[in-house]
Amino acid sequence: MNEYTSREFEFKSIVDLEKVENFILKSPLFDILQTPSWRNVKDEWKSEFLGFTEKGETELLASCLVLTRSLPLGFKMCYIPRGIIMDYSDDELLSFVVLKLKEYGKKEKALFIKFDPLIEENSEGKRLIEKLALLGVAYGGRTKEIHETIQFRFDATIYRDDYSYEKLSKKFNSRLNKAKKAFPEIKIGQEEYSEDFARLMTLTETRKVINLRDKAYFEKILAAFPKNSAIVIVYTNVKELLDEVKTETLKLSKRIKDISNEKKKVLLEHQLLEKKDEVNDLEQIIKTSGEIVPSAGNLIIYYGEKSYNLYAGMDDAFKKYYVSYLSWDESIKYSFLKGALMHDMGGVEADSGGLRSFKKMFNPSFKEYVGEFDIPTNRLLYPLIKRLYKMRKDKK
Repeated sequence: MNEYTSREFEFKSIVDLEKVENFILKSPLFDILQTPSWRNVKDEWKSEFLGFTEKGETELLASCLVLTRSLPLGFKMCYIPRGIIMDYSDDELLSFVVLKLKEYGKKEKALFIKFDPLIEENSEGKRLIEKLALLGVAYGGRTKEIHETIQFRFDATIYRDDYSYEKLSKKFNSRLNKAKKAFPEIKIGQEEYSEDFARLMTLTETRKVINLRDKAYFEKILAAFPKNSAIVIVYTNVKELLDEVKTETLKLSKRIKDISNEKKKVLLEHQLLEKKDEVNDLEQIIKTSGEIVPSAGNLIIYYGEKSYNLYAGMDDAFKKYYVSYLSWDESIKYSFLKGALMHDMGGVEADSGGLRSFKKMFNPSFKEYVGEFDIPTNRLLYPLIKRLYKMRKDKK
């Protein structure tokens, strides 16, 4: 019996991955980042599944996928993404888990173990912060900026029952209808669309001045989740769109000739100039990219009752046609068709910003998670390594 509990527990590495999957799928804290499949995505990290049971029993009480990687100066860190999967109200179990993870970190020569459970910022989250502090666990704080944590602390999630065009705003429906009229072709698949999707992500990186992922990484995700993933991509038929805009341009020219009202004539002449610019833009797109062009896309995973948008990209040349609304809409509907009850849209800013404003259009529930915790294994070196880790992360 260990000194922290009146019950006896056991801790060991788990090789039966089906057992892990069955356990985590039943948990309200389930997340794809704790699945055996995600381990295959993160193959550049050393990985191991750890399990916790009552002594002499086989039924899991807690589990976690632990990823280990190197830090500057020869040090290491362990990371449990969206874990640990357990009942955090079980104080005895929590004490044992923290104790054994600290021992595991020392064995791996890691200076700390970082974890960010799927616990919301509420009374439960506040109690957890207090309990973990008593166990020597360092809290990363209530961060506000997206880049301050590995996983998003603020998130937008759509529930299937809340997603219907009747419940969505007039502005949303207007933009979605405009996207549907811009001669889109919706394609859903996997590796066959990875190159076009990677191109959209590259354009997104350039527009937002951020570093995302490449084609190889997207294909790694698809390979890791062969039956639970899809690329949803919108192709715009630029030739048909151009023909329609040319027709509208001619109609405008004729209308201007027949109008005597000067104010209305000036307004129409302004619209005509915009249409001519649009013709030039579309002709240039055809010249450089062809008649049918990928304009927006999403990479999604659907797993049990949950689905996730992992990446979304758009060609800014098609922004005025609201093609991203269509790719998101198709992605959300497809995940629900696959049996999901909720769709995690991913992170947003804490209070306001472009991501939050855009995702708000889809009628999600905004969530604030409690954040990151560190289990230090070396109290003397931890503050220094923490600063080095933060410096390295801020440079990315």
